[in-house]
Amino acid sequence: MPTVALVLGSGGARGNAHIGVIQVLQEQGFDIVSISGCSMGAAVGGMFAAGKLDEFSEWMTGLSRFDVLRLVDMSLLSMGIVRGEKVFSKLHDMVGDVLIEELPIRYTAVATDLVKQQEVWFQSGILMDAIRASVAVPGLIMPVRDEHRFLVDGGLLNPVPISPTVADQADLILAVNLNAQTHHRRSVQRPDLNRDGTSDHWVYPEAGDVPKLVGNHLKWNKVDMIDRCFETMQATLAKYKSAGYDADVEINIDSSSCGSQEFFRAQELIKVGRTATLQALQFESLV
Repeated sequence: MPTVALVLGSGGARGNAHIGVIQVLQEQGFDIVSISGCSMGAAVGGMFAAGKLDEFSEWMTGLSRFDVLRLVDMSLLSMGIVRGEKVFSKLHDMVGDVLIEELPIRYTAVATDLVKQQEVWFQSGILMDAIRASVAVPGLIMPVRDEHRFLVDGGLLNPVPISPTVADQADLILAVNLNAQTHHRRSVQRPDLNRDGTSDHWVYPEAGDVPKLVGNHLKWNKVDMIDRCFETMQATLAKYKSAGYDADVEINIDSSSCGSQEFFRAQELIKVGRTATLQALQFESLV
């Protein structure tokens, strides 16, 4: 049975694709012996390592758009729009205060220390504390204050954290990138954008994520803008980081497959993850 060191990248709601990735690996007989994850990758990986992935998946796939809105607890503090207490409470109900060092497989959650501007690897301590730090998207979710550190989303520095798995004894390193650009792009003519009678050609992904237009102007709210800035940065960082550490198998989930806050599309993204994993394994002749 091939052993796998699994790397689960950040990407908000697209992280539900990680569930499909894990499902296929198990069905195909791969033995996941270690997990490194950041943001949603740390959450899904942690649920799997704690033996709670099925429960987590059932909860996520049952969320409607209204359910997601009800989970958003707004913060009056300037460091984050959302406190996240409702979500973290639900995850804590699933795993309790289990320690990372007590998990049956090696686990690393990657966060970012804003004070020292460096990565923080959680490989011991309370699992939920590690997940909470790793998913704190700057400007959106309240950061975690730990002694003299402010901890936020690991995707700020390392959106596909391969490096923690390099020393693991596994047959394969398999990495999942949630910010890939896999679709061909098309040129779309938008008439009446210019006063001189000419029109502009904008390039969009073939699937989803088209900027909102109100009249002749782009319309994004504050959350949209923060999301797009963060995703743009992660997509670029992932390319640079992968040049330093190569995975044996790469699974690419297109960034246009789902908005980062569309957690009500979990069932769809699980299928996307399953399909992408089967295609990658077949390409590498591993199934």
